[in-house]
Amino acid sequence: MKTSKYICFFLLLFSCQGKSPDYLEQALRLAGNNRSELEKVLRHYSSNQNDSLKYRSTIFLIENLPEHYSYKFPEHLDLYYNEIDTAVSADFDNETNRNTMERISRKYEILEKLETIPDIQIITADYLIDNIDRAFDVWQNGEWATHISFDDFCEYILPYKGAELQPLDNWREYGKEMLTGEIDRLHYCDLYKNSAYRAATTVSKEIIKLNRQYLPFGGIHAMPVMRVSSLAKLPFGSCGDYALLAMAVMRSKGIPVVKDFTPQWAFQPQAHAWNVVLNNRGKNMIFSAGSSNPGEVHIPDEKMAKVFRHTYAINREILELQRAEKYIPSVYKNPFFKDITDEYMQTTDVVLEIPKEFREKSKYAYLAVFNNVDWIPVHFGKINGNKVIFKKMGKNCMYMPVLFGERGVEPFAAPFYITVKGEIKHCQADHNNLQTIIVRRKYFVGSHTYDVGERMQYGKFQAANKADFSDSLTIFTIPIFTVQSAEVPMDTVKGKYRYWRYCSPYWQFGNVAEIYFYHDGQPIRGEIIGTEGSKDINRKEVAFDGDPLTLFDSPQPNGSWVGMDFGKPINISSISYIPRGDGNDITPGDLHELLYWDKHQWISLGKRKVDNVKLIYENVPTNALFWIRNHSRGRDERIFTYENEQQVWW
Repeated sequence: MKTSKYICFFLLLFSCQGKSPDYLEQALRLAGNNRSELEKVLRHYSSNQNDSLKYRSTIFLIENLPEHYSYKFPEHLDLYYNEIDTAVSADFDNETNRNTMERISRKYEILEKLETIPDIQIITADYLIDNIDRAFDVWQNGEWATHISFDDFCEYILPYKGAELQPLDNWREYGKEMLTGEIDRLHYCDLYKNSAYRAATTVSKEIIKLNRQYLPFGGIHAMPVMRVSSLAKLPFGSCGDYALLAMAVMRSKGIPVVKDFTPQWAFQPQAHAWNVVLNNRGKNMIFSAGSSNPGEVHIPDEKMAKVFRHTYAINREILELQRAEKYIPSVYKNPFFKDITDEYMQTTDVVLEIPKEFREKSKYAYLAVFNNVDWIPVHFGKINGNKVIFKKMGKNCMYMPVLFGERGVEPFAAPFYITVKGEIKHCQADHNNLQTIIVRRKYFVGSHTYDVGERMQYGKFQAANKADFSDSLTIFTIPIFTVQSAEVPMDTVKGKYRYWRYCSPYWQFGNVAEIYFYHDGQPIRGEIIGTEGSKDINRKEVAFDGDPLTLFDSPQPNGSWVGMDFGKPINISSISYIPRGDGNDITPGDLHELLYWDKHQWISLGKRKVDNVKLIYENVPTNALFWIRNHSRGRDERIFTYENEQQVWW
């Protein structure tokens, strides 16, 4: 009987997350002078047989305490947070709040050099005990987490912090008291009273009202705001801010929530974070407290290479990577996340051979995606002999195989993409088969451009010799939904005309960004004529100002037009136009450059200024990966392949 009791106790002691018994002693040794505080928590719960789960929770927390960090002198940071709390308000406009954040940030910029310290060396027994008791109370005595297992409880509710450098304060007490009105009414409905989904949705809606704008601190030199009470007061925030706030508030109420993220979109220059709630059917439901609720579609169209879930538990594979390599990408300096890509999409494993000259440089290799400027590692694999396996990679994405060293990424093989069918296609520039490339854009067509694509459909280009266009000749009618620049066919034009114009389609307010007239192949200008614009920034003159981000827009929906009076009848050899959009069409007069990838680097095909809305490059390698750049304006630039005489964006 004694033996059976001992075995049961031993299994209980080390069963949470399948940890080895060595991890507990290792953590206690790392605590140094703070070991007595951790042992005090162990004794507190081991003395009561009714607290066996709390004892296991203590072990789980302590085993994974190493690598969690806080600021060494949090009282200095409190001054920063307190000033933000009083100076930034939803009652102020964006510009005022931005200026305020900038001022406060500069005042406290010395805080960026604040020393950090491992939590295991400073966390107190009282804090851990209070955290464990509060977590268990909302799990076992609350309404919203009665369905989750102990292992899920360890990650979805128990952790004493939701992010590194989050202050060790009373965030659970604060979060529990926040936004209580709507959620407190749910228990009156038998269908809702234990629904984690319903509770998360209710709180999410309240957070959306609380934080009125999705507004990252872009351009503001600011320390991150990690204090939950301060995040709740900010009238704006990034996706990461919303995710942390939502997770903290919901966990405080016993709603099982974690945070997922992608370190880099595969199709644009950003990372992204959001939340999931573990519903009563045992399924994770995605939501973003700043923009969407559980069950609503959240960013369904973006290509994703990898998706990870923030955890409290240490990812031992990442820890092994950290200890084996001197230099690692920034995302892997934090070992608290796990790969869940296959929860979001169909994936495939990728096996690559490491060239002989690279095998001794590193023990690990990475796959990187392009962020408009650089290659950003999103996954790693351990090199085994001459091969490396990258598991669970997202499809329909372009990847660059790289090592990582003192100077950052070092490509070791040709880029490749994974087709939707899971096939791997390498982009190895072929110099034996050359092609002519026509480039019309430097960035893919996104939703903002698509949403205004109908503004020029059925618009007409006309020529006339009478100022009222009573003798007009319709040269061309735009037949299709228009999202990028084009040339107007001039087949029907015979003779010379003094007045040339673009007429908007019915009910579209004359929207057009740029119009270019050419005489004998050269740009030509006359007197600008047409409908007056709705505002000064939308006047008729901006259709000829060379800026694709300005647009002509009239005050009335019908009968709008804009054009030129050339003073006498002339022959126009061609017309080009840029529709209302994002400014990423090839723009006449700008300095563009086309590059292709070969031999582990970008190779330029030359910089060019053109007077038309397209770039033409001849004798270009086939099967290559290209990057089109604009050195005159704009930051949006994207890689592409060229297939069937079209740019295919990655």
